[in-house]
Amino acid sequence: MHTFNSIVEDYNLLHKKQDILKIAASSIGILKEKTDDKNIQIGGSKFGGLPDLPPSFSFPQYHNGPLSFLAQLNLKDLTFSETDDLLPKTGMLYFFYDVVNQPWGFEKEDSDSYKVLYFDGDLDDLSRTSYPQITEDYYPLPSHKVEFTKMLTFPEDPVGLELDESELDDYFEFREAIMQPRKTDNTHQELDEESAIPKHYLLGEPFNIQNNVLEDVIYYENDEKIEWNSAEMDSKRKKMTLLFQMDSDEDLDVMWGDVGMLYFCIYKTDLIKKQFDQVKFILQCY
Repeated sequence: MHTFNSIVEDYNLLHKKQDILKIAASSIGILKEKTDDKNIQIGGSKFGGLPDLPPSFSFPQYHNGPLSFLAQLNLKDLTFSETDDLLPKTGMLYFFYDVVNQPWGFEKEDSDSYKVLYFDGDLDDLSRTSYPQITEDYYPLPSHKVEFTKMLTFPEDPVGLELDESELDDYFEFREAIMQPRKTDNTHQELDEESAIPKHYLLGEPFNIQNNVLEDVIYYENDEKIEWNSAEMDSKRKKMTLLFQMDSDEDLDVMWGDVGMLYFCIYKTDLIKKQFDQVKFILQCY
């Protein structure tokens, strides 16, 4: 298991360690283990399977049928969280998406292709809820129980970090190694990009595949497009945060576009108010 210290050293940045830590963001990694749905208690955190919903919630619908259930996360499990108290301390977060058609999130009509629900009531009120019908858009994910772990994420644009050209190249490689590690062969050589180890996590810096994820969200949510690299764009970006990043993952039987990511983002004021109906979404891929 590579540690932050060993990766910094591997990429010749040990002399910049403290400066790099200053620009790091606290995130919450999500580790999964495949199991049968019946082995996960009602209200437990998990990927796939069937959601545990309260009576007041119905299965989100889109076009011809139900959205696919991605994950439910019991926030009470985040006992170690050091993330500026942005997330609620209790409650269940549910994530749904149109896994079959995989809308990008760029268009207004994409706004119903995903759903984030929040329940902060008695877990005894939850019951395992089956998909309302099986259609051509029916796509359940295999069930995995999950645990949470501390992790650090790093910005693609390391503002405030003084690096020469060579060090900047090293930083980009360091960032990828820690945020999107790859499987290695028996000679410890990294394999191709499709061998990336899936990284699912909450909060912190998104692992951008194309443009800056938060700026993409801001650009496409505004009818009058905000200029890239403008003061207005920068101001809005600082007010938004990644909520949940879900990677392509063979274990979960999902491939987002061409080895891509799902990003659920939210303005920090909405997150603090628990207004998860205000979550924004975008998909990026290679």
